[in-house]
Amino acid sequence: MTGNPSSRRQWLLPACRAFGLGARVALAGAVGCAHAHHAPPAAAAPATKPDHERALETGIPVASTPQGLMQEGAGKKLQERLRDKGLLRAEACTGQLDPDTRAALRTFQKREGLPTTGLPSYETVEHLGLDLDSIFHTRQ
Repeated sequence: MTGNPSSRRQWLLPACRAFGLGARVALAGAVGCAHAHHAPPAAAAPATKPDHERALETGIPVASTPQGLMQEGAGKKLQERLRDKGLLRAEACTGQLDPDTRAALRTFQKREGLPTTGLPSYETVEHLGLDLDSIFHTRQ
């Protein structure tokens, strides 16, 4: 049965009454369902690959540690600046983000009103007066 809803209604109403159904069912059949259709379940999001697998595929390095984001020699520059500010002993300048360096960074960050993470954030590096590009790998 195609056509306009009123012609379907004229046919459905007597048919529904014949089967003991009311006008509401006939009307629903003529103009659409009386209940709400549920949307089909959303497709599951595609699983994402671990960062190291995406890095191999794309050739874009992905760092999982602060040291992985830093230029070679950056740890030493940070330590020397912290040493110059009296926050780190000279013999502790190993070039690694070791516990002594992280404690010195936290002390500096607290003194400067920065979040005290013990990690070299952009803000921390700027407050130390170091060039971001000399510390972090950046896109050219």
